[in-house]
Amino acid sequence: MYIGKLLAIGVFFIFFSFTMFLPIMVLMPQKFPICFTLGCIFIIGSFFVLKGPQNQFTDMTSKERLPFTVGFIGIMVGTLYV
Repeated sequence: MYIGKLLAIGVFFIFFSFTMFLPIMVLMPQKFPICFTLGCIFIIGSFFVLKGPQNQFTDMTSKERLPFTVGFIGIMVGTLYV
């Protein structure tokens, strides 16, 4: 139940950011990255609920996936900073 809710909220935020805030990004540039980042966080949260926090964290920090995890987190932090 929580997986579906988190995934639906995440997809809603990403859809909302593209449909509502991408066309007016020149006028209000802070709205798009906030909604997009929240959507990504909710979708990642749904995977944490699906696989379990320990297993998901172990999977994300494995040797093969660690560069992608660091890159993703860095991009999300950088997006919110800018």
